[in-house]
Amino acid sequence: MKESTLATKVMIAILCLGVAVYLAVYFVQGWEEPLVTARAYTYTQDVGMEARGILVREETILPDAGGSYVDQILAEGEKAAAGQAAALLYTDPAALTTRQAIRTLSAEIEQLQYALSSGTQATDASRLDGQVLSSITALRSLTAKGDLTALEDYALSLRTMVFKRDYAYGDTNAAGQLGQLIQSKQAELAQLNASLNQVASVVYTPAAGVFSGTVDGWEGLLTPDKLEGLTAAGLEALLAQSPAPAAGPVGKLITGSTWYFAALLEGTDTGLKSGRTYTLTFSGDYYGQIPMELDRVSLEGEQTLAIFSCRSHLADTTLLRAQTVDVVIHHLEGIRVPRKALRVETVDEPLESGNPDGPTRQVNRYKVYIVERSQAWGREVEILYTDENFYLVRPVDPAAAKRLRAGDEIILNSSGIYDGKVVR
Repeated sequence: MKESTLATKVMIAILCLGVAVYLAVYFVQGWEEPLVTARAYTYTQDVGMEARGILVREETILPDAGGSYVDQILAEGEKAAAGQAAALLYTDPAALTTRQAIRTLSAEIEQLQYALSSGTQATDASRLDGQVLSSITALRSLTAKGDLTALEDYALSLRTMVFKRDYAYGDTNAAGQLGQLIQSKQAELAQLNASLNQVASVVYTPAAGVFSGTVDGWEGLLTPDKLEGLTAAGLEALLAQSPAPAAGPVGKLITGSTWYFAALLEGTDTGLKSGRTYTLTFSGDYYGQIPMELDRVSLEGEQTLAIFSCRSHLADTTLLRAQTVDVVIHHLEGIRVPRKALRVETVDEPLESGNPDGPTRQVNRYKVYIVERSQAWGREVEILYTDENFYLVRPVDPAAAKRLRAGDEIILNSSGIYDGKVVR
């Protein structure tokens, strides 16, 4: 009887142990983090330095308005021929209101003529709907990133299309009514123009160039012919100034086809070389990248003076003067992976190649594990660039058959990872 009782107790103990082991394994598996992966993809990283500088152009200030009221005819950044009308001067402040009314009336006439010529066909209305939506999307994109350089043009375009859409959907089938309305507005426009002719005088451009309505006081302070003798200390002193613009000018004309950017970079180990083309990234007043040739580089003390030149984008940069830009020194191309994907493995490496039995040293090797079918496999990489959110890497052996490639599914958070581990 006692033997039977002992055997029963042993059996129960084994059964309880088995259940405990099963539950332990179950709970451990339940607490394991699920496999998290991401796709590797090719990426180009611009690497450069921040620079403070100033735009230098050949500029001619247009005559003082002499107390008159100025109405600029040319738009900002518009090309002008020699002798072209740049602005109208009025002695009566009401003339400016009249000029604005003329612009509005001219736009309405153009819109009415469009409605008369296109009619109210469904295809036109559908096309206008698409254009209105595209313009709204473009405006939203510009305001989201703070780029206001083309905001006025987009807003005017949207207003014109909305006006046309109203006529396309409205009761404008009677072409005669539209024609009469156009004639009435044209007569009103003629009367407004006649009243202006009695009080207006015209300012003409003295030479061909690009017009700008802003005069900031730098026009005569720093010109292209002064760049040759400019030093880092001299540019530092210029950047500390705040010149007062001349009072009352109509605007200015940028006559040179080449403009310059005189820049200061901290340090002397910049890697810049004269004659090469670098990309300057502007932000703030103008968003964009402009390729510029480096004309001169000078190392002075703890700073580097760099003079860049460009023959394009002049109309885009007429309002810019003192700017902080990023000078892109070179471009790095590689594979972008999240920081969690990179693993560091410490291995012993022989100090002398070809002598595996000699003294060794510990070195770090970097790996990214990928999922191939259902298993994990490590791919050794080297780091090209480090960011707070990602690494830019490339395979140690770009010709190897088993290497990290763009499009690979990389593992982010799998503990105890090793080659051949079944992860899925």
